[in-house]
Amino acid sequence: MWKTIAEKELRDHLQSTRFLVAAGVSMLLIVMSMWLGIAHYKSRAAQYEQAVQMMYDVASQQANWMTVRMAAWRKPDASEIFSNGINSDIGRYSNVGPWMEARLVRSEYSDDPMMAAFQFLDPTFVVLIVLSLIAILFTYNAVNGEKEAGTLKLVFANKVSRSEYIIGKLVGSWLVILAPVIISFLVGALLLILSGIGLSAVHWGRYGVFVLASVLYATCFMLLGVFVSALTHRSSVSFLVLLVVWICSVLIVPKAATMLAGQAMPVPTVDEIESRITSNSTQIRNEFFSDLTKRSRERFRSAQDMKPEDRQQLMASWQKENDEKRKAMDQKVAENSARIYEDYYNQKNRQELLAFSLAKLSPASQFQLATMKLCGTDVGLKKRYEDAMREYSTKYSIFSQQKNTGFNIRMTTQGRGSTSTSMTGPPQTKVDLSEVPKFTDPDYSFGTAIAASLIDLGLLALFNILAFVGAFVAFLRFDMR
Repeated sequence: MWKTIAEKELRDHLQSTRFLVAAGVSMLLIVMSMWLGIAHYKSRAAQYEQAVQMMYDVASQQANWMTVRMAAWRKPDASEIFSNGINSDIGRYSNVGPWMEARLVRSEYSDDPMMAAFQFLDPTFVVLIVLSLIAILFTYNAVNGEKEAGTLKLVFANKVSRSEYIIGKLVGSWLVILAPVIISFLVGALLLILSGIGLSAVHWGRYGVFVLASVLYATCFMLLGVFVSALTHRSSVSFLVLLVVWICSVLIVPKAATMLAGQAMPVPTVDEIESRITSNSTQIRNEFFSDLTKRSRERFRSAQDMKPEDRQQLMASWQKENDEKRKAMDQKVAENSARIYEDYYNQKNRQELLAFSLAKLSPASQFQLATMKLCGTDVGLKKRYEDAMREYSTKYSIFSQQKNTGFNIRMTTQGRGSTSTSMTGPPQTKVDLSEVPKFTDPDYSFGTAIAASLIDLGLLALFNILAFVGAFVAFLRFDMR
């Protein structure tokens, strides 16, 4: 009997103008967001290739390694199409080399403030806002609307149990929500194939799980709609209640959780951290150069009466000692920066854990966090890249120092005891960029993405189960008079 009820529910919705309008709008927005995401990804990929090529073209024109300036660029990933996350908020590259701090700069939003004002229209945003509202629109009067129309008593005049009726209602409503979602994402998959991006199996796997998460999220609000409809006796009341629930879930709870966590666990700003690192690094380097200048003057005075060949041999040993002290200084600066960053990230992780724990009271936050982690555009994206860029900067610094070992600093005495410095080294025509170590993007495998999003997907599934039980029990106790 529940199948007959489900078929009737599905047929009634499919024949209604409300379904045609709502389904058409949702399908149009999902497909359009996929198309915009593909175009945005292609644009970012082209910019990335151009920027990297330009960097190597400029570097290839340098005559020695002292003047080469390198950077590590963040390569776009096709998963951004599904969920842009914080991808546009963080920088696109970081300068690398000796005395350089690995820090992402020049985000898309800093270059295009209008985009920051209106945010990016991705499929996650459409599902988060539009599908949840459509699910409420289809189910806010699922039970009490039947009572107001007088059809509920007619149905139960036959031999129909309450459990069969509510199960049929839920199945029919779920199929109504499911149809436009599946069709939209199938068209989206066709767009991905025709775009020629060349998605890997990992990307298709993420897309499949993303569609599953979208279905879970839409199902959650469908079940909430039936649940509230079975708790109230007037459809106007249930619609207002559901609207308040939607506003709290989608708009208020995520922002309130972030603000509460910020007040409960304050964390220094990035500017304060950078200022602290710069101050400590400057002090270490000033001490090194002050000591180097003092030692150089003393050595120069002691070597004035030596024979040229003895002086040359002694200066070579001095240069070797200076290189070792310079490496020790760079190591000290790197360790100091790493320690400050580690303390900062530990504080930030505790604050984020509290904020996300509070935000997960909302199914909207559960869905958004799950899709961001699934696509690798979560809040950990910045740390993953800066850690990889920090390692690359160290590797490139060692390479650069090895290439610069032939350069010497010569100090000469001028009148009245003043000194001047000059740099000498082996002549070079052009640097060989084939020797430069390449930056490798941090690994974020499909298994890592699933493991990271599994808790949020599990909470969303649990929320569905609780909403289903609530709707079932509420209808069993519903007064049909």
